[in-house]
This record gives sequence, structure tokens and C-alpha cells, in this order.
Amino acid sequence: MSRQATAPAQAAAPTTVDVRRGTRDSDAGTALPRARFSTPSQEVQDRDGLVRVRVELSAPAAAELTIPATVFGDTSRLRATSIGRSVTASLPAQRFVIPAGATQVDLVLSVAGRPDNDRADSLVVQLHSTPAIDANDQHIIHLTHRGLGDPLPDLTPDELDAFNRGRLVFERRFKPSEGLGPFYNASSCSSCHSSPVVGGTSALYRNFYLGVYQFGSTVFSQSTAIPPFLSQVVPAFGTGDQHSGATFSLEGARVDTPDTVFGFPVISAQRNSIPLFGVGLFEFVSNATIFENNDPVDLDGDGISGQPNTQINGTAIGRFGTKAQVNNIELFTRAPLQSQMGITSEPFEGSNSVVSFRQASTDPNDPTTDNDGAPDPEISRQDLGDLIAFTKFLAPPVKRPFSDRALRGEAFFETAGCAKCHVPSLASSRGPVDAYTDLLMHDMGEDLADDIRLGDNPGSIKEFRTQPLWGISHAAPYLHDGRAATLEEAITAHEGEGAASRDAYLALPIDRRQAIIEFLEHL
Repeated sequence: MSRQATAPAQAAAPTTVDVRRGTRDSDAGTALPRARFSTPSQEVQDRDGLVRVRVELSAPAAAELTIPATVFGDTSRLRATSIGRSVTASLPAQRFVIPAGATQVDLVLSVAGRPDNDRADSLVVQLHSTPAIDANDQHIIHLTHRGLGDPLPDLTPDELDAFNRGRLVFERRFKPSEGLGPFYNASSCSSCHSSPVVGGTSALYRNFYLGVYQFGSTVFSQSTAIPPFLSQVVPAFGTGDQHSGATFSLEGARVDTPDTVFGFPVISAQRNSIPLFGVGLFEFVSNATIFENNDPVDLDGDGISGQPNTQINGTAIGRFGTKAQVNNIELFTRAPLQSQMGITSEPFEGSNSVVSFRQASTDPNDPTTDNDGAPDPEISRQDLGDLIAFTKFLAPPVKRPFSDRALRGEAFFETAGCAKCHVPSLASSRGPVDAYTDLLMHDMGEDLADDIRLGDNPGSIKEFRTQPLWGISHAAPYLHDGRAATLEEAITAHEGEGAASRDAYLALPIDRRQAIIEFLEHL
């Protein structure tokens, strides 16, 4: 966002402008400063109810103007009223020295709706300046509203209908008669993805467990499940020694993971649910874009050796999950349907989609089945397609307008080396994806490593995908298992490839560390 304009060090003193006569005291020519709104008439309101209005200012000769400017500070002077309903907005008055030529100023309106929380559809913005400006100082902004959990703004009517139906499926609580169980952790998708809104993350108490046993000395000598379960996910509900003979139960407790299975050592780990906002856009990031940051043996010597995870014998590049072990949204949806809820499904797109499906099947075109008495598949094709659409079309979080300290924090984030992995933006066929991730796996040190392999790449046994940072202030607790309660704790837990950036962060004065945190909180 453009900041307050200041005069160059060598600039001459501003010429006094007599706005009533429209002349300079040095001649009789017209010399009114001019202002022009350059904000498009259709403006998207962000998650905090803030609307940006850009004004282009120009003065034939240097002039001094006082106009409403940024939202940071005491509010006054700006009036913004909606058409047909009551809305208030106010901004501080700021003094600008406008050199001869042109400059730009961003006005950031804080918009509040009526007491019933109905949101305004349009605003009329008027500027009040001293001296007056020769301009059309009224600007109508037609607002669209995109909040956390809303759909992407450019969906077709059919896509939007599918998204809305999919939200209902996402929140639906399945019953045993509909196929829930017999082993399960939750009865709905929203049980684990509801904070702060549907599609988000979950509190620490919602953590689930993974379990495998190691039957050989190599990273490939690892089971895909602990019997009687069908995947690495260890369910909390249901009893029985075999899946086919398991008993459904509404009462459960965390299963005591055995130390050995068939005499082989068992490895277990926790997971906290990851937010889903915007993740569908990762499907539009090409393999070539992901490989632009690929450096598995650290050829550039910067201490960062990111590498992609793969599926289907190395033919499908992973994008989703804590270890980038899943290639697309369909399988990112179907796998937890069975592993977390016991809901079986048929492929939706099948061979028309490049997919990876380690958690629930060895072949992505296979249906999933169980023997719980409910006919397979336990979710209809219509409901599965709508559920996929909901996740695919969830809009990403919207950045808050950066404060001065957040802007400084962005610079410190870069100089500390954080952006080497948390790449601010990736190109995609739908435009830039500003997720702050490279979608690659990185070694985060022994304390964070869980020794469980997901996907084809053996590096996943120690490594994790770079977690996207957009909307990170809504995603606590942090890290793959939720061990970090704050962003500061998450940063200081970085080891391995993240150690240098962590050390650079810790070496900063407290005010610069706080600026980085504030920057992250604005994403």
C-alpha cells in the first residue's frame, strides 16, 4: 500500500494556492491541485471490513494538502455513507506535501454494517481537503464481500451451486446406517476443520494419530497401517481385532498404540488438522513452477535443499498434506473420508485426473470398500463431487492492509531468509498464488521429524512440506502436530534447513522480531 508522500530533500517550498480564486500568487494562471480516484468501481472488501481507495494527486506546482489518508491512527474527517443503509467509515487527516507532478495515496476505509451485521453493498466516498481540490471528490464503490470460508469470486453459477451443496456435505454428520465406521475419528469433515470457520483447522484436542511398523532397515520397509486399521490413521472409535468384524461404538478412547506388531517396532506420530482455505489453487500451479525451487542436494550452497514429494511411482507431483503426499483435491478428499470416518467412495474423475492415494489405496482408480454392513460406496457420486468442489473452490485468506510495522516486518522476513522456503507467490494458470510456500519438502531437524514416510519420496520420512502462511493468524496451534501455541514458538522450533533463519530471527532486536510477527498476522 502506498504510504504518505513527502517532499524531496532539495524541493522548493510549496507555492501557496488560493483555492477561492484558483490562482497562484505569482501569476494569474489556474494552478489547482487535482485528484482522481483510480480505484475500480468493483472493490473487494477484505476479511476485516477494510476497503482500499486509491487517489491519484497532482499539482502543477508543489502544494500542501491535508486529506484523509490511512486507517492507522486517530480517526476523523472522512465521511463515507452507503446508498440505502447506514454505514460509517472514518480516517485520520494526514498532511501531504505534493511535489510538482503526481503521486498516489491509498485511503483505507474501515466499514461497519448495521447492528444486524448486514453488510453494505455500496459506499459513497467524499474527500475533504485543505485547500480544496479541483476534482470530482465523490466516488461510488460497489462492494463484493469475501470473508474467510467464502468461495472464490469468479465461479460460474454451476460451480457456486456445487460449492454451496458441498458445504452442506462437509458439515453433514454421517450415521452408522450411512456407513460411518466401524473405525473412525469423526462423524463429519467439519469436526476437524471448523476453526475459526468451516474449512479451517482444529483445536489441539482434535489431534489424531498415525501409526506404522518398521519391518526392515530401509525407509521403504514400513507398513501402510497397523492392523486392524486400513491406513496409517489410528481411529479413536470402534473395537475389534479385524476390520471386517469390528464393532461400531459411540464411545471411544485413544487406542494404546502397541510397541511392536509381529515383533517389529511401531512408530507413531500426531497430526493437527491443516486449514483448507485456498488450497484448491495449488492444483493450478504447474510442476515446472514447483521444480523452479527444487534443489535436493543444495547446489547453490544456501543450506536449503527442498524437494518435491511424488506419487504413483514418481509420476505425480504432490501438493497437499503435511508432506505433500497427495497430488489433487479428489484424493485429498477421498482418503480422509475413509481413514477418518470410514466412508467409502468410488473415484469421481478416475483416470482423467493425475492423483496420488497412498492413505487409502494403492491405485488411485480403485474404489474404497469396507465390511461394515452399509452398501459401498457410502457417499453418492453427487455428494462426493460437491464435497470436492467445496474444498477446491474455497477462497484463500485476504491480507489485511499492512501497517508500517508489518511492512518493516516483511523486509525483516526476507533478510532473515524465511522467504527461501516460504516463497511469497507461485505462478499458476489462475494468476499468482500468494500462499508463502514452495510446496516442497524440507528437513526441519530431528525434534520435528516423525520418521513416517508418506508418498514415494523417501525423504518424507524426515521432511515436511513448507506450510502455507496465508491466513496463519487463524491457524493456531502451529506445526504439523500443533505443538506450538504461538507464531514465536513455531519459528523457534525450526531446525535443520530452517535453523539459519531461526537464528537470524533470534538475533534481531525485540522490536524487529515483533515486526515479523505483525507481518505474519497480516497475511
